[in-house]
Amino acid sequence: MYWYYKYPFYLILAVIVLGAGYLIYSRIPWAARTGTAAASGDAPPESRPHQASAAALEAAPANNAGRLLMAADRQLAADNPLAARLVAAQVFLQPDVHLLDEQWTRAAEIVSRANTIFLNSDAPCPEKARYEVRAGDSLVKIAAKFNTTVGALQRANKSKLQSDSALIFPGMVLHVYQGTWSIVVVKTRFALLLMDGERLFKYYPVAIGRQDRTPVGTFVIGRDKLREPAWTPPGRNIPYGDPANVLGTRWLGLTPTGQTPATLKGYGIHGTWEPDSIGTAASEGCVRMNNSDVEELFDIVPAGAEVRIKEE
Repeated sequence: MYWYYKYPFYLILAVIVLGAGYLIYSRIPWAARTGTAAASGDAPPESRPHQASAAALEAAPANNAGRLLMAADRQLAADNPLAARLVAAQVFLQPDVHLLDEQWTRAAEIVSRANTIFLNSDAPCPEKARYEVRAGDSLVKIAAKFNTTVGALQRANKSKLQSDSALIFPGMVLHVYQGTWSIVVVKTRFALLLMDGERLFKYYPVAIGRQDRTPVGTFVIGRDKLREPAWTPPGRNIPYGDPANVLGTRWLGLTPTGQTPATLKGYGIHGTWEPDSIGTAASEGCVRMNNSDVEELFDIVPAGAEVRIKEE
């Protein structure tokens, strides 16, 4: 072959070989070309967004309820109880969330924590009214005016009423939570739901009667709301403080109403000295709560509030 044919031929052949090699190389996956480089974080920049997106998708909640719960938790952590309550309440409306399932309960706990802030401080919320004390007023009179309790007024106005004092004076401005209170006890879930109208205000775990002794029906909170109650089983009177007294620190008596048989008397909601019994069937038929919970409920709910006990 003449030299002026030979060199151009070699040049063309080299171009073909190099092009084929590059084509094969470019089709080999990045991880195969670099060994462990991709695993150690040395992947090319164009591949990193895909890896980050996959990690984000793995960490993200699977449904809208989960996203709402995360948002509500962030609001509560940022000391925005009103926003936390509003977001958490949206969880109850999700079609895949059901009463007292895991996500419902998580949302209820957030709502409960937010409302506890409103209950125990002067933090503003739409349900609170500002009331200026007038001459002749007392906490008892103001509580009756707003269908609340002296205990609730004291809780919401701790900064003004020293050591649960009942001392007030004209011109003092009090914050009053205006609730429309009722209670629902769900026996099979060992749950007490404190409702403000149609909205959940707070969720409490409870114990119920052993051997299905807690009756189903509709009741009202009676006038026998007692601090440090004595226990009066048939033929006995066991004073508060006696180790045999099982009622804890508070008693809210239940009076049958509506279609509930009038013979279902003697039941109530009370505290306990046995916190490990909460979440079980352990009582003689009453609804048991932790002492701190029943003390709070006692202060929130006035006499006459409806209590509905149901199985599920």
